Amino acid sequence: MAVTIDDLPSHGPLPRGTTRLEIASQMIQALKRHVSVPVYGFANAGQIVENPELEGILRAWVQAGFLLGNHTFSHLDLNRVAAAQYIADIERNERILARLSSADASRYFRYPYLHEGDTATKRIAVRQSLAAQRYTVAPVTVSPSEWPWNETYARCVAVDDKAAIAHLKRVYVADAVSRWTAFQELSTRLFGRPIRHVLLIHMGAFDALVLDELLTAYRAVETRFITVADALRDSIYTIDPGLVEDGDATFLVQMARIRQVPIPDVLSRSPQISPDLCR
Repeated sequence: MAVTIDDLPSHGPLPRGTTRLEIASQMIQALKRHVSVPVYGFANAGQIVENPELEGILRAWVQAGFLLGNHTFSHLDLNRVAAAQYIADIERNERILARLSSADASRYFRYPYLHEGDTATKRIAVRQSLAAQRYTVAPVTVSPSEWPWNETYARCVAVDDKAAIAHLKRVYVADAVSRWTAFQELSTRLFGRPIRHVLLIHMGAFDALVLDELLTAYRAVETRFITVADALRDSIYTIDPGLVEDGDATFLVQMARIRQVPIPDVLSRSPQISPDLCR
């Protein structure tokens, strides 16, 4: 499984008593402990234009031996803007990332929200532009859907509820491992064999809190971490599902919808977070 991180340099609410750089440093250290290959972080450079101090996070990321991918300048939603505006935003992002990245690094792009276009015309136009700019789309097959947990975690930090924070970690890691098993099951239903997966998580405070335990749990079920390039050598990624919808489906879920293959129930349920926790 290839590990990828979205929304560098920062994602989600900032809990009391920490900094964005501390969050990034914690995630970098966990990745270096568990993943022995370069990890791609998909960045929105618009954040550092608005807050120049956040550039230090991207520099720390690169200095750790990790790589930067393009996630658009403004984290645009392709389902809400025109293709021309979206393409221009990708190009604007590239101009900033280029001065922070190695010139010979492979160029990967990740769609914000995993939205690939709500019309066929828009979808095709963006893909053609990406190909012309020598970008490879970085798909997602495993999403532990950790981002909704960030707000609850920030609330619990604000009231210093250590028991609730421990509960959040425990429930989340168990849920993430359950989802990992379900994504593996779905890939076997679709392709008749295990595949090379791509994991998506975010550069957020809750991610930093749980990342060490999450990667430990994955390794405990015999997960081997590989590069994005190694993952995309799997022949399944030559398939373009061609799905046009106003949604955020992972590659496997797109394929399942096209092929009318049943999706495991665990992948359809909402995160198991109590809305009243730490209120």
